[in-house]
Amino acid sequence: MSTQGPGQRDDIEPSETVFFPIGSGFRFADRWCAQTHHVPSHMQPDLQDAIDFHEAIVTEGAKALVGYEREKALANMVLLAEIPTTYDSEEQRQVNAGNLLLRGVPGVGKTFFGVILAAISGARFARLQGRADLQPTEVVGFQMINPATGEFITEFGPLASAEVILLDEINRIPLKSQSAFLEGLQDRSVTVGKETYKLPTFSFAIATMNPIELGQGTFPLSEAATDRFAIMVNIGYLPPEEEQKLVTFDFKKVHLKGLMSKERVLDLRSKIGEQVFLHDALAKYIRRLVAATRPYSPENDWLQRSPSPLVEQYVDLGGSPRATICWGRLVKVWALLSGRRSEVYPEDVQELARYVLGHRLWLAPHAENRDIRAETVIQEVIDTVAIP
Repeated sequence: MSTQGPGQRDDIEPSETVFFPIGSGFRFADRWCAQTHHVPSHMQPDLQDAIDFHEAIVTEGAKALVGYEREKALANMVLLAEIPTTYDSEEQRQVNAGNLLLRGVPGVGKTFFGVILAAISGARFARLQGRADLQPTEVVGFQMINPATGEFITEFGPLASAEVILLDEINRIPLKSQSAFLEGLQDRSVTVGKETYKLPTFSFAIATMNPIELGQGTFPLSEAATDRFAIMVNIGYLPPEEEQKLVTFDFKKVHLKGLMSKERVLDLRSKIGEQVFLHDALAKYIRRLVAATRPYSPENDWLQRSPSPLVEQYVDLGGSPRATICWGRLVKVWALLSGRRSEVYPEDVQELARYVLGHRLWLAPHAENRDIRAETVIQEVIDTVAIP
């Protein structure tokens, strides 16, 4: 039986046990990087370029969107993360599927995130407005017969033709049409008729949604659709001092400029994945955190009971393997952008927990009666899973 205490590593000898209190000045990477012959040095040029790009986006974005500094940083994190999902055997590459879900009441600026990210990269932008009568063919496209030649021609929808697509108010789209997004958000391809077409190499999707409790005209996202998004960010109201700026804000003066080519963004994604260090102990920590969100099921004899009582009582469906994949890639970018570091610390992992897991936990119906929310469960998981 393990004798591991809070804050202890579980993969070293007892005589080597190290306690790492969150918030202390202890440099986790310095202690463990030496073991793996990884020695953090000066910031690599590519990583510095990524930091400069992030800061330039924040500066440029401030011209069009007041406030929301943390939310902008999270959006940039997803843009710069290489999250592989499907292997393209023809082009010998991993298809990237980092998508962003923004949740908030109307009028808080969710749509502007997509406009800004498309403008700074010079990408082709398309907006698809969610509505109850939206058809799948309006999303991916359709085939029709050319009367002049008698041959089939293909008309592509915005999901297939755009490089940055904004799915505005996605939860106003019924489940039948929501399913039209699944292939594109995961495999970066669409099937029209009997043919499958690849999406552009640079492809980034942002979806906005209103809180489901607002009621009229909204549909719940399916588990499969929700899981396609790397993170979900809740967009709230601005603080009074920032909202005051909107009274005299002159939108006519907003002119966003391109900051970096799409090709360079793709290159930086790979460089960050290669050059930002994630220790094996923290990789295991991510895996344990995701596993702790899953309630025990006798059908899986290898699945242990969660250390969180709230998970066992109130969670029907926990984090998916896709959550594990996303978390491991996103945390590298977050450490770089928020900490200006080329190594990941435990607090980087913990900071992203609510964004990676918040939309992936499906609570039992009786959780609402007890005022149990996903954020409450996630915090208990963090509190009960030992830090390496």
